[in-house]
Amino acid sequence: MTDLDGLIRFPVRHRVVGADDVGMRLDRLLQREVPALPMSAWQRLLRTGQVRVDGKRAKGGERLLLGQKIRIPPVRAAVDDPEGVGERSKPGDGWSATLAERICYRDDHLLVLDKPEGIPVHGGSGQPYGLVDGVRRMMEMRHDVMPELCHRLDKDTSGCLVFGLDACTVREMARVFRDGEVDKRYLLLVRGTPSPREGEIAIPLVRGMVRSGERMVAGGADGKPAHTWYRTLANYGVASLVEAKPNTGRTHQLRVHFQLLGHPIAGDPKYGEREFNRHMRSTGLKRMFLHSSRISLTHPRTGQPITVEAPLDAGLQRLLERLRMVK
Repeated sequence: MTDLDGLIRFPVRHRVVGADDVGMRLDRLLQREVPALPMSAWQRLLRTGQVRVDGKRAKGGERLLLGQKIRIPPVRAAVDDPEGVGERSKPGDGWSATLAERICYRDDHLLVLDKPEGIPVHGGSGQPYGLVDGVRRMMEMRHDVMPELCHRLDKDTSGCLVFGLDACTVREMARVFRDGEVDKRYLLLVRGTPSPREGEIAIPLVRGMVRSGERMVAGGADGKPAHTWYRTLANYGVASLVEAKPNTGRTHQLRVHFQLLGHPIAGDPKYGEREFNRHMRSTGLKRMFLHSSRISLTHPRTGQPITVEAPLDAGLQRLLERLRMVK
């Protein structure tokens, strides 16, 4: 809602710390929630006790723990800034309607969305809002729910993304993902043909390497254990379609594991191979070919097994058809 003085009003709400938030500084999470509000304003709200964690005053530098409940106070953010960030800090109805068409599964506790590629899950770094904001806008008429992410996908990855719709479900799903009780399957197009055609990649990964000023993940004996199962579904000569299951949940795990295997993912701007990416663009690939195609889990409230699938988008399907024709 926009005031007559050119401010967007954000009402008070409560945020449960999910697995994706653990270890984050409180002030960073707050700024991510409302990017249009400057950090100095958040610091004032923290100093005056308007932000609460589990009902208590908190400091911006506190590291978040799983399941904590954060009270985010009502704030107003300017919309007349030079970049227009304030005005765009809440997604429009058109985008929310588009997301509604991408719901793969929904009940009173869980929502699974077919995430579009190219959209980050959170706003920040020049993006005033993210997918989470769009989902909340889509469901804002339901005052009894506040969707929270149960895991995350990279900006350029599409496919199944799970949200919890109540605090109990979010906490249980955080545990389920942390303990590896979710079967996640991805479809990816890689350079060449992996050998063997089916197998497991077990290479520890180190997070936080810096190359050319950019944060990277790399293989390293002193890294955290990372395991990926895969099988080759189709070979097109220059590239292969692969199904992969990450048995651990490291940052950029699939992208780095297949790079280290010598078969980088097509269109990957960070870990991909330049000449291969150029060739795939000439064939019609306009994005990174990494898609979360299926997710299976035990429903945290009913105890029933559920499997949700998201098909490849039309662009990726057309690309595979072209590759079949020129093989």
